[in-house]
Amino acid sequence: MNPHPKDRPDVSVIVDAANAMSHLGECLNSVLAQVEEGFRVEVLAFDRGSQDGSRELLQQFAAQYPTLVRCAALPPSETPADARNAGIDQSTGRHLFFLSGTDRLTPGALKRMVATADEHEADVVLGKVAGLDGQKVAASMFARSAADADPYASRVYWSLSPDKLFRRSLVERAYLRFPTDWRMGEDQIFTALAYLNADRVSVVADMVCVQQAKRVGGVNTSRFNGSLTDRMVLTRQMIGMVAERVPPGPARDHLMARHFELELGKATGAPYRACDDAQLRWNVVSECRELLETYGTPGVFEKLPRPLSVRLELIRQGRFAEADRLIAFELDREKPEQLIEGGRVYRVYPFFRDQDVRVPDEMYEITRTLKAKHRLNKVWWAGSVLRLSGHGYIEQLPTKAPNSKVILRERRTGAEYRFRVFTTPSPKLRAASPRVERGAAGFEARLDLAAADGYRPIAGGLWDLFLAVSFQGVVKEVRLGAVRADAVQDRTAQGVVVAPADHSGLETVCHLYWTKGAGNLTVEASQRRPLPGA
Repeated sequence: MNPHPKDRPDVSVIVDAANAMSHLGECLNSVLAQVEEGFRVEVLAFDRGSQDGSRELLQQFAAQYPTLVRCAALPPSETPADARNAGIDQSTGRHLFFLSGTDRLTPGALKRMVATADEHEADVVLGKVAGLDGQKVAASMFARSAADADPYASRVYWSLSPDKLFRRSLVERAYLRFPTDWRMGEDQIFTALAYLNADRVSVVADMVCVQQAKRVGGVNTSRFNGSLTDRMVLTRQMIGMVAERVPPGPARDHLMARHFELELGKATGAPYRACDDAQLRWNVVSECRELLETYGTPGVFEKLPRPLSVRLELIRQGRFAEADRLIAFELDREKPEQLIEGGRVYRVYPFFRDQDVRVPDEMYEITRTLKAKHRLNKVWWAGSVLRLSGHGYIEQLPTKAPNSKVILRERRTGAEYRFRVFTTPSPKLRAASPRVERGAAGFEARLDLAAADGYRPIAGGLWDLFLAVSFQGVVKEVRLGAVRADAVQDRTAQGVVVAPADHSGLETVCHLYWTKGAGNLTVEASQRRPLPGA
């Protein structure tokens, strides 16, 4: 019998404890530390053939905390699927959270994620993940917190590990379970289907919630070091799942790009090069070619990192020998040259503009991945002129031939005013980045709002400020204000009159304000009757 909703734990934490003795105690203690008045947690921990004392440690915790911890022993298995499925069936919490016995939760993590789920009615909540003991973890999906992260457009789909908060009603209505016949990737299909069936997915990015340690050897080793054959099986399964559930178009391309990047990328990377079986290598690239010909749309290739896009294009063309040469180039960490041409940036990997191979230039282009870095150091008024100073540059590009501009863009209509930026020296940036020239990254802008278009005062509206960072013809646009010096603030509470009263008796006045949340800079322009005594 299911408990009354009021008696249900807020979260059931399902722990896979296979050969995790070195970290298991810390893991369980981190979960028990989540319990506090008004917030209930239950722990279901499963051992599946450990030989390092993990089972005995689980029994000790269950005896010490009988109302909080339940444990069970399962037959040895290559994956945690049986353990996690047993946890789903035996747990009673409103939410489920899956944790490896080598990992741990940070203080207050579950309460924060549950609060996020309740506030935004989210079915899945991703809590920020950090590495332990040198473990590297993916970070792109945690760039910012999100109440409603779209799996078909955001980076959340690049995180398919199950260390997330799942609403029980989602798991039950979609009948989500971990497949027990998959040799690897059983967590990927569970999490992917959770995203695709969720009404809403939220992200907690401003607080580390999970700390991941390096995986341990033993009965769970194969799932992290799968053979080429296993990797290709997983690739087919995940790509097939997406093709079955998502119609062709940008949404499918987005999901496919993840599996091309990670599954196909790994299958044709280091494991492929290390394989001594020539027939198996041939089978792998042949199967990759079939998948690429079927699902490798321009929209997918556009999203792939470079030079993986080139590698997969060579395989798609059937140029396996050239693909082998590129894989060796990548794994040997050879550094390619960079070409800037027509406002675009290319990495000159092998076969760039090779007339015999004919890989399109866009496969080598990295313009879209370059990011503009900036900082606003000072904001002040000089009469009707709004003055700004700071710095801006584009990653990996020297600050040659600067042509940056400050843009005022009206939020509702999209109308724009563009203002020239004057280059100023940036010696601190130059010293901090000796490999890339940064000497001309500083800027100063003078926005005369009395003649915003050269003749007339700024029109009424909300004008958001942007910096179009431009060097050597390459342009990247960023929102101004969120990254700023602590001293930057607006002290003009009554606004600044940028144009005196006209024939209607109204003057044009501007207020500066910082947007809620992001803290970006906006100019509010309006007309009013002059204040008494002004």
